[in-house]
Amino acid sequence: MSVAITIKVKEEVLRLAEKMVEYGLARSRSHAINLMIEKGLDKIVEEVRLWERMRVSVEELKKENYRIRHGGLSEILNEGRTKR
Repeated sequence: MSVAITIKVKEEVLRLAEKMVEYGLARSRSHAINLMIEKGLDKIVEEVRLWERMRVSVEELKKENYRIRHGGLSEILNEGRTKR
């Protein structure tokens, strides 16, 4: 089921969507943008799952009264991002 929403996109995304329609890769700009979203969806789902696991881990640490020194969590997160 599709739901209509109004969004703003960068001009280059719109130009790319229009080219996809022109070359027959998509039926409409809306279809083209949906295709772009679907192709990148796996990466977003992976990132959301990472943050969900982190949230659960943080809640477990809170239950154990574990304390991270100020700024320590940012360092840990940045290290994890640079490894990807």
